[in-house]
Amino acid sequence: MNSRFRRNFIRIFTILFLIWLPETKILAQEVHRAATTYRSSISYLEPRITDVKESLSESSSDFPETFKLFFQELKGNYAIFYDWNGETVYYKYRINKFDRSRLRQVKKLAEGAAYEVTGRWEGMIVFQVPTVPLFKKAPEITLDDKKGRFSIPVYDLGKFRELALDEIIY
Repeated sequence: MNSRFRRNFIRIFTILFLIWLPETKILAQEVHRAATTYRSSISYLEPRITDVKESLSESSSDFPETFKLFFQELKGNYAIFYDWNGETVYYKYRINKFDRSRLRQVKKLAEGAAYEVTGRWEGMIVFQVPTVPLFKKAPEITLDDKKGRFSIPVYDLGKFRELALDEIIY
């Protein structure tokens, strides 16, 4: 009975190990890919989201088309980027979960890498109640909504390019 139990245990363990092995191999490949490519950083002098919000006024109330940001993650229909302060900007890369037209393009984004991202400003995610986000399209947004501390700009993703240092510092 003891040897039969041992054989079954070894079989089950082997099957589970073979199922688990491909997942770790894929993860290891992603880590290796990210580690082998040199990622540059963004200058501390680049304008941040709060700087842009503070500079908005009645005469110039539009967000810029281009930001230099770090990539955070893909979430739903959005590619999420952040600046040095940790403030996020959402870039919509698909219409719904069935839209695969730009999926191949955004799969190349690496977490924590610096990018120059260009897009058309669509609107803002505004928090009227602290926990409930509300998306407002560009024409219905007031200047106070744009300058809101917890408001998040939303863009339609145009293009992005990874930033690289012009020179190597020894």
